Parts: sequence; structure tokens; C-alpha cells
Amino acid sequence: MSPTSDPQLEIHSGLVLKGELSMAKDVLLTGKFEGQLKTEGCLTVAEGAVATGTIEAGALVLEPGNKVEARVKVGGFRPPKADVARKSGGNKWSSGLRKLKQLVLGRK
Repeated sequence: MSPTSDPQLEIHSGLVLKGELSMAKDVLLTGKFEGQLKTEGCLTVAEGAVATGTIEAGALVLEPGNKVEARVKVGGFRPPKADVARKSGGNKWSSGLRKLKQLVLGRK
């Protein structure tokens, strides 16, 4: 870690944390976390780490050999749906996307 970067929180192997964690800095998970984890920074789930529950992160790195069973939201700001529809010229894309989703998921 370079001296100019923000400090990083590490949840070490051998630790099991349960509950809610919310922060602005990067998080390195080498142990186990169960619950709701939110970070504006980057969450790295290292080899041997386990994350269950809900994850919201500015960025996510999943190293091989971990276990993640969570609802995951990654990234920043998303414009409201009304703005997206207005910018795309109305509703012409929604039916095509719906058909593509049905095709991919095998649903009618």
C-alpha cells in the first residue's frame, strides 16, 4: 500500500464478524463476514475468505478460492429510470431488453 492511499481495513483470517459494517475505505476480507457490508471503496475477497449476506461496494475484487453468498451491488451513481427512458428516446428499448432477458433466463 502506498503512503498516499487511504488506509485499508483488513478482516483477518481466523476472524468471524457478524452484523453491519459501513465505511468509506477499502476492505480486504481474508476471514469471514456475515451480514451487511457497505464500503465506498474497494472490497477484496481473498482466497479462503467467506462473505454471506449483503454487499454494497464502490468496486469488488474476487480472488479465486473464496466463497461469496450475498446480494451484491457494485458501482456508483445510477440515474433515475425516468431520466434513462427520456434519454433513450422513450420506451423503445424496454421491450427488446425484456425479450432478451426472457431468452437468456429461459422464461416466457
